[in-house]
Amino acid sequence: MRIAFLVGAMLGLVAPSVAAQAFVPAQGEGAVSLLFQSQFFKYHLTPTQQVDIGHIYANSVLVDLTYGLTDKTAINVSLPWVATRYNGTAPHPLPDFSGPNPVDDGSWHATIQDFHVGVRYNVTRNLLNAGIVFTPFVGSVTPSHDYTYFAHAGFGRDLNELQVGASIAKLFQRGLPGLIIQGSYAYGFVQQVVDISHNRSLVSLEATYFVTPKLRALALSSGEITHGGIDFYGSAVSRALLTTEQFIHHDQIVRENNLTLGGGVSYSLNESLDLFGSLVHTVAQRNGHELDLGASVGVAWSFTTSRARKHASASADGSLTRCLCEKGRK
Repeated sequence: MRIAFLVGAMLGLVAPSVAAQAFVPAQGEGAVSLLFQSQFFKYHLTPTQQVDIGHIYANSVLVDLTYGLTDKTAINVSLPWVATRYNGTAPHPLPDFSGPNPVDDGSWHATIQDFHVGVRYNVTRNLLNAGIVFTPFVGSVTPSHDYTYFAHAGFGRDLNELQVGASIAKLFQRGLPGLIIQGSYAYGFVQQVVDISHNRSLVSLEATYFVTPKLRALALSSGEITHGGIDFYGSAVSRALLTTEQFIHHDQIVRENNLTLGGGVSYSLNESLDLFGSLVHTVAQRNGHELDLGASVGVAWSFTTSRARKHASASADGSLTRCLCEKGRK
């Protein structure tokens, strides 16, 4: 079970997909994760040219709960708190163009952001034989309230989204025992605004290796492709090319494509407590704000309920925790 939380938590700080983990906890088992992330955005892309019109800083704290409803079905719920700051001389205007947006005044501003809810169902979990895990999932992104999105230091996109996809993982038993490769794909049906479709595909690929039974190294990657949307050529040009409504909503409907790479480590303090951290960097992007560096640290506390203990005593399957730990020690 432990790797299900750690890989998912680390990936959650890289890609915005919902519940993109192939592994699920056993029935009645779960985890609570507390994650802190600090991000620095140096350039704006217009649409592929790097333009330095000010820097954006974002700090966030995410609380995530994952729980195994059955041995094959898991649910996770999360909500981030986000603080942002824009440091530059070209703030966004207010939506009515009556003056500069106060969110871009150079100070820190904070709010809670989007609820993330996901359900995933594990189709194959027989790790001892094939070592293949295949898990479809469905999830939703729902704004917690109407927050500011039309600003350099906007708190998010303020859009509803339904994501449908699947994750697949391979646990290697030969060659490099203790190595896990996992990939996922999700298609996001995004709330449409100003009659412009901007659904998106979200992909990820990561590798986890048990250096020791307690220490794991992670290689992380994620990508996004927007289907539709608009290119943004800077405020002056875009004001001439776009309608007023399109310009006001350009942060929501922009055609943002990106590829982010990074790495991390996780360490088990004991049977129920893990620490982890990562560094990521965007290596290719079209439109939007280019992530120069993202640093994340977190802690995950795994728990087992009485329902899980009763279920385990009556089940011959054992737990995912034991299976993965045995593989990590070989």
